[in-house]
Amino acid sequence: MRMIAKSVGFLIVLALAIAASGGEDVLFQEKVLPRANPTAFDFDASVSEVTNAVRRSHDEWSHEMSKKYGSKTWNGVGDAVSRRVHTRRLQMIGLENLVWKGDADSLTRGLLTKPGNENDAYLLGMEAPYCESEVYFQNGQRLIYHADFHIHLASVASSRTRVEITTYDPRVAAGIDRRFSPVSSGPGLFTVEVAPTTVEEYQILLGIGRILGATNMPQLAIPEVDASARQIVRPFPK
Repeated sequence: MRMIAKSVGFLIVLALAIAASGGEDVLFQEKVLPRANPTAFDFDASVSEVTNAVRRSHDEWSHEMSKKYGSKTWNGVGDAVSRRVHTRRLQMIGLENLVWKGDADSLTRGLLTKPGNENDAYLLGMEAPYCESEVYFQNGQRLIYHADFHIHLASVASSRTRVEITTYDPRVAAGIDRRFSPVSSGPGLFTVEVAPTTVEEYQILLGIGRILGATNMPQLAIPEVDASARQIVRPFPK
């Protein structure tokens, strides 16, 4: 009887732990793009002109996103705790840092110190998300998307520069971790790994192109409202 009681007690504790964490699996959807977006583009401009355009486009993006999300409230499915935690993270969109060689080399995977990357930039998010995803959804709600981006500049002619965007650590905030965290002093969002979408990469290129006056860039491809979607299952982070 004592063994049975211990077993029952263990199962109750396990059930409570699973309930508190939201379950063992995380479920969300990935909408299908009509086509992949470019992640590299050749601009009719010198490296120095493109460098200036990268700075200006980031400043404009940061200002626009901070204005849009700085006081926005999360309206997704969930209780008061979920709304509060999501809102806090949502309001950080636009706070990613654009860094160059010598600014934060230890935080940029050593990419900016490699030969050939002297003119590159790195969009560093840390706790700040990049956007609400156009591709990843949960319960009909766009998920908060995190990623870092390496912006590589390469001269292909005296007045022609190729810009290539590479994504690192793409992930979405897919639920609430209700376990106590000394970092957040309470419940927080947990993120799960996802594949890069090409949407965010091309948005960065479009911002650079807008500053440079590029008129030959294709339109951004995002999923249609009724686009087909595939179910994604991820284990709850331990």
